[in-house]
Amino acid sequence: MKRFLFISLVSLFFSKNISAADLDMQTSWSGLTSSLTYLYQGSYLQFTEKNNLYYAAAAAPSLWYSFEEDKRISANARAKNIPKYMQISSDLAPVLSFPIIPIAFFSYGVKKDDDRAVQFAKESFATMYLALLESAALSVIHIHERPDKEKLSQWETNFRGSSSFPSGHVIPYATFALKTFQFYGPYYAIVPSALFVATSIQRVRDGKHYLSDIVGGFFLTAFASEGVRKAADYKGNNVVYRSLFEHNFRVGYTAYEGAIGPRITMDW
Repeated sequence: MKRFLFISLVSLFFSKNISAADLDMQTSWSGLTSSLTYLYQGSYLQFTEKNNLYYAAAAAPSLWYSFEEDKRISANARAKNIPKYMQISSDLAPVLSFPIIPIAFFSYGVKKDDDRAVQFAKESFATMYLALLESAALSVIHIHERPDKEKLSQWETNFRGSSSFPSGHVIPYATFALKTFQFYGPYYAIVPSALFVATSIQRVRDGKHYLSDIVGGFFLTAFASEGVRKAADYKGNNVVYRSLFEHNFRVGYTAYEGAIGPRITMDW
């Protein structure tokens, strides 16, 4: 707990000093209202975004397998040690649920006239808080309780229901992994992705979540991310992301000399 408080104080001090850089009240208010607009619009546009159909196709079997194997995987994981780097990564996750990184990127973007950094900040803010709100709402529905209900922190009890599904703990890392990939490409996304994996393993080994909770938290964030992206309609995303997510895929069939086969086309 002392380590968590220390990290929190250092991070909040850092964000306070960063946020003071070249920001006036009007600019800050404009950024906040834009972010909240993305959050609101993304909450319903995520259900109309076709990219989420692909996520849903991956989520369905992943969740089915996770729910089937939760108890076995949890028992095996809880028998293993938790390395210190995993514990630190997990302790830092609640701190990052504060808008520290979005504020830093927004401030930097305004100071350097970097539209991409500003847009990253606004979409990250909207995605993270939309996913956290949805996670808290879903946790009221009783799916299953935590594998280990002992020594739960206030973060794990005061902001959600009794069900551990889905995990809200991994949402900040999932958000920054997805949005970093969207704006800056796969190489820059390696760090937040690694922190997401480390924290996910820690949560299962520590008995705070089942594997299905982690899988649910990730896909919940992915759906929110695509809904927010659609609401923002930003045109400057990374070229790798655009090649995968911003082109039209069509699946059908073709016939040639009496033979019928599948056809997949994509607009570049």
